[in-house]
Amino acid sequence: MKIENYEAKSLVRQGGVSIFSWAEIYLNPYQGCYHDCVYCDGKSEQYYMHEDFGERIRVKTNAPELLIKFLKKQGFSSVHSKKQFSIIDYFPAFKKDAKSDSKPKSIITIGGGVCDVYQPAEKEAKMARKLLEIIYDYQLPLWILTKNKLVLRDIDLIKKINKESYACVNFTITLADERARKIFEPRASSSEERFEAIKILRKEGINSGIYFYPCLPFIGDTEENVSSIYQRAKEVNAQFVNCAGLTLKPGRSKNEFMNALRINYPDIYPKYEQLYGNENKYGHLDYEQFKKLNLVWPEIKGYKYGYELGLSFVADRYVPDGRMATNLKIAELLLKISYIKRNVIHDSKFETQDFNKASHLVENSTRDFGLLVDEEFSEIPTSKSVRSIIQEYVEQGKSSYLQKLEKKAYENVMNKYYS
Repeated sequence: MKIENYEAKSLVRQGGVSIFSWAEIYLNPYQGCYHDCVYCDGKSEQYYMHEDFGERIRVKTNAPELLIKFLKKQGFSSVHSKKQFSIIDYFPAFKKDAKSDSKPKSIITIGGGVCDVYQPAEKEAKMARKLLEIIYDYQLPLWILTKNKLVLRDIDLIKKINKESYACVNFTITLADERARKIFEPRASSSEERFEAIKILRKEGINSGIYFYPCLPFIGDTEENVSSIYQRAKEVNAQFVNCAGLTLKPGRSKNEFMNALRINYPDIYPKYEQLYGNENKYGHLDYEQFKKLNLVWPEIKGYKYGYELGLSFVADRYVPDGRMATNLKIAELLLKISYIKRNVIHDSKFETQDFNKASHLVENSTRDFGLLVDEEFSEIPTSKSVRSIIQEYVEQGKSSYLQKLEKKAYENVMNKYYS
């Protein structure tokens, strides 16, 4: 591993929420990832990463300064830092009132999604810890996704953040078999070490779940592997497991994966050639070949085991300070409905688009939906069925539609795939 320090021009990426991550602010303190996972989408040319992505780790030494600059520009104020003082620091009784009038907050993640912030280089650079100190200082809610137990080093800070706002530390776990894990995730913590890390975090009251992707066809999507991942998740008290399939974008990402497959799984290699021979630019598999190979979508298998074990397919959404809670929870509800209809029941895109559009509308509305009265619900620009779901949630704080849909989806899965 080669560590290369440099001063960067950018650190922060902002984006809308999705059912896969409720974060809206993403930090990228590293370029390159020593975990060097064979299936890593980050090696795709579209991310403009350097060729020796898994060997040379570039560290943005000015990341803390860039983050503070961004937060100040957004109107956030330091709360704990001894380096910054304002008149309010001399009158502690005023702090509670000041907090209630503070700028609305968003969940922040110390990883951009391509390079794991708790990769081995973090032992030396300690960039994640420096960023956590700032996040704690500014009382921002935190979201982490990693493959490394090194995150436990910072459990003291994470507990402080969770106490004052919110922290959710999640792990990617794809393979229960250690031999297979070492082939595809050569330098990450073992799957069992990640499970044990979740157990420790949950005992400390910290939110934690599992991202079971990519679920590798013929390797990770076997009933043995899927059931093992979900059962172990239940045992360590994980709050959710989100399961999804593999994409292989043409280029070095796909080439490296296929080469590893040819060496380690020569019997499966031809099936992957068949499945991903379409050279889809987004890495999506060939659906017609998928059907010919009698495969089942990993989202469907995951939904079955999650439903039976009482594990959600997504993390519950946290509402940051200053945000309209009802709006954000309605948007979450509509995205959950859309997910089940699209990925489990496989309704048409036309049947799910109303829920996606309505979720986006409510998410970005400046009007508090929790204050709507009867006649105002009919004015929401969406379908009658979606309006009724929104109205029920506002009036009762729950959705009977979602409860029935979850049961229906499970029954459909069992009847179609497991009968």
